[in-house]
Amino acid sequence: MNRNILTAGLLALAASSHVSALTLSFSDRGTWTSQVTSLTNFNGGAQAAGTSTNWGFGGLFSTNLNIDGYTINTGTPTNVTTANAGAGQNYYNWGSGAIVRTNDKINTNAVFARISFPSPVSAFGFNFGIGGCPTYFNGCFPGAAGSITIAPNGLTPVNVTTVQGSTLAFWGVISDSQTFSFADIYINDINRYLVLDDIAQGSFSAPAPNEIAEPGTLIQLAMGGILLVMARRKFGAAQSETI
Repeated sequence: MNRNILTAGLLALAASSHVSALTLSFSDRGTWTSQVTSLTNFNGGAQAAGTSTNWGFGGLFSTNLNIDGYTINTGTPTNVTTANAGAGQNYYNWGSGAIVRTNDKINTNAVFARISFPSPVSAFGFNFGIGGCPTYFNGCFPGAAGSITIAPNGLTPVNVTTVQGSTLAFWGVISDSQTFSFADIYINDINRYLVLDDIAQGSFSAPAPNEIAEPGTLIQLAMGGILLVMARRKFGAAQSETI
């Protein structure tokens, strides 16, 4: 019995000293960036103003990055396009130069972009928006707010809403317990397409341990301490009886 109490106390103390696994998502790029090291960023590449490039099946490659498009149930070619707005191309003008876009989502087809990292990363993030028209020539410059689904490998998919007008939103993730090799981003609204920009990647820089323990940690420490005291008293009493 005494040995069981001592073992329980040691286990409680060991559990309290363990750093919990951490995976967090962000909607603010500055906050996300502050926790990432070895940061690299892809901003759409050298696309001349007023032009676009269709990358076809296989997608677009950059440093440790592949961006590919998928259109399911329509039989249309799979592709992503890089585009840089010219003077008469307000629909591509997100105020950030070149952007990456998918095909349009039509009727019930599934359209998504896959961001892949051949060398898995512990942190990545991107700016996103929705182009196209919910109804013909209504809200097309460059698009009303809409819905997308972000599904990184190893995480539960999350639905997020874009920002009205020509402002790109941000989504990013960091983890000290896993790495990511890809993320699928689905466009959920008909007659719309996904816009991506400034796709960044790096390593999560874990913060130094807090000097003040969290409440759960304090409880574990207290339990471990009490169990050790109980064990010591019982051991002391047992030794006194044998003398």
